[in-house]
Amino acid sequence: MRRSKEAAKWVLAAALLGAMPVGQALADPPVAPSVVDRPTNAPPVPRAMPDLVSYWNFDPPKSPLFDISKFTLSGDARVRGESRTNSNFARQSADTFVQQWARLGLNYAISQDVDMFTQFQYSKNWGGAATAATAANDSSSQTGNVNGSTVGMRQAFIMIRNLGVDGLSLKVGRQLVVMGNHRLFGHFDWNNQAFSHDGITMQYNQPTYEVWAGWLHEANSDAVASGASAGAVTNAATSGGANADVMFTRIAFKPMAGLAIEPLWVWFNNKTAAAGNVQAAHAPGQSRHTLGGRVAYRQEIFDGTAEAYWQTGHFDAGNGQNISINAVAMAIEGGITLKDVPTSPRIGAEFNYASGDGSGGNCSGATTNGCQGNANTFENLYPTNHIVMGYADRMSWRNMVGYSGSLQLNPTQQTHFETRYWLFRKANHADCWYSANQACTGATSGSAAITTDNSLYKELDAIFTVFFKNNKVAWQTGGAYLWAGHGMDQIVTSAQNGTGARNSVWGYSQLQVNF
Repeated sequence: MRRSKEAAKWVLAAALLGAMPVGQALADPPVAPSVVDRPTNAPPVPRAMPDLVSYWNFDPPKSPLFDISKFTLSGDARVRGESRTNSNFARQSADTFVQQWARLGLNYAISQDVDMFTQFQYSKNWGGAATAATAANDSSSQTGNVNGSTVGMRQAFIMIRNLGVDGLSLKVGRQLVVMGNHRLFGHFDWNNQAFSHDGITMQYNQPTYEVWAGWLHEANSDAVASGASAGAVTNAATSGGANADVMFTRIAFKPMAGLAIEPLWVWFNNKTAAAGNVQAAHAPGQSRHTLGGRVAYRQEIFDGTAEAYWQTGHFDAGNGQNISINAVAMAIEGGITLKDVPTSPRIGAEFNYASGDGSGGNCSGATTNGCQGNANTFENLYPTNHIVMGYADRMSWRNMVGYSGSLQLNPTQQTHFETRYWLFRKANHADCWYSANQACTGATSGSAAITTDNSLYKELDAIFTVFFKNNKVAWQTGGAYLWAGHGMDQIVTSAQNGTGARNSVWGYSQLQVNF
């Protein structure tokens, strides 16, 4: 069964790539100058493709087909200072730091239907020393260490529209993947490095619906990372094929009478060891299917969204155990906007749930030994947990129950104010408390995660945003106060040998510009 799934993955990848040479892909192919010689029997060239147009000279590369009018630049930059006390509810001194990123996007429209886009990103903490890359083989994050300085490629893809069929588009390369309300896949732009994915995606647009499918290669141990043979395929016997892949299909029906429906299937096949970056949040050696969808409604003063997903599959828990996955999650939110009232207030409410496991955290994440029965901890894959699980970034959509009430105001057309109250609890007291990066926090593993009280914490957020300079510049400031619950007292005492959890305060101010 596992071999058949692996074969299916590569068949799909080959099919997606094989679609590229379709004759109508280049709707308006560039016309080569007549002086360019086109021999009828083109010899092989190092690029492994025949030369329709003679390849340009290097240092620097120059193409006779380049047209400056088809070249566009985009960019943005952000600087944010943050301060936090007792970040994990333990007795800690205040952490204060400043983060910065700057991005530059280069796009060239080869024709009306063909684009090549690259986006460079510089990211660092102020005062952080330059460090070596730590995530070179993990496409789910930018290469480099967030504490030091890093320059990486956030996006780099080729996009072809109307690929033989009107409405069919192909995107190949490093790209952003965002679904619904960011709960399963988001760009996570709040983070100083954010999420990108290497892969192939196809999109088919019709007036009443849209189909989106793709393959994402999240981690790869089959290629040499550095040295003289960089990029060469290694012996499969030594690498073991320890890769991580995502395949998905999503259908989005266009809103009718204010109602939109989006069914979804995602297959996450993770053969990597649980080590390094966000990959550590996912159980190793697993094959996990996520089935479900999202329903959104907006009409007059009412709006609402509901998402529900079921996860099934299996993973190797060690000691010859092949554990079945059975996890669920749901989120329901809605609000009323009073449009004829000054400041146009929106009053909202929200409920979130994601299942946990009763094996002391042993059926999820990096720790799987000792797992018994089904693995019931929901994994929310590659999300933007910021905002949708509280601004203070202390919670993810796994082993949790969350209740929220909110108030949003627009004092002027260029300003926005939001305040939100959260109540967070564990879904299963014997599983971990998972923070926004999906890591088991406070307790390291096993019985240390067990609590007799599911109460985690309460959070009150307040955020103010103002746009100016024709909305090209935004300034935002905000903060949160977090009250530790009785369950957090047990986690902190067990993990850090303290005298109980402490309340936490968090605040930030950021300036962002884009063009």
